[in-house]
Amino acid sequence: MSTKTLMTVDEFSQMSTSDTEDFELVEGELIPLPSANPLHAKIRQNIELTVALYLRENPVAVVVAEMDCRTGPATVRRPDVAVFLARRFRDVDPKKVPVPFAPDIAVEVLSPSETAFDVNRKVLEYLDGGSQEVWVLDSENTEIFIQTQTGIRLLRGGDAVLETPLLPGFSAAVSKLLAGF
Repeated sequence: MSTKTLMTVDEFSQMSTSDTEDFELVEGELIPLPSANPLHAKIRQNIELTVALYLRENPVAVVVAEMDCRTGPATVRRPDVAVFLARRFRDVDPKKVPVPFAPDIAVEVLSPSETAFDVNRKVLEYLDGGSQEVWVLDSENTEIFIQTQTGIRLLRGGDAVLETPLLPGFSAAVSKLLAGF
């Protein structure tokens, strides 16, 4: 019988960035992150730039990509894009990782290698860790799922528009967010 050696969040955060950049910490276990394909990277860039342009005129939050966020006592996730409302981001040391809590909006771009179980687990961890919304972008089916503590909203197709009460006045066409090359 073999036993796993589990790692604490503090141990994970003390590792060098080059040792952790391809991993998340899930219940104390290092889990490898797959490399993003070009489409995945493009969609992540679309959402980050769209939110950043909104925030330039409406500085109510901070948007970052690929930042380690603590979602539980022994879990550190790295959402594709993270949006932190300004009032919460004041509690973040900008020179330390992981951020001590989940973002207000966690954004995940579906990868072909992810199972429904994996994605649902991440969504629930973000919500349990303090996220108010989790956006799951599915380019294959031209859909965006927005999950909150109270339910799931599905935006489907080219005419759908993503809006959120967390970013007043923010609006983005699903087709533009999911556009490839």
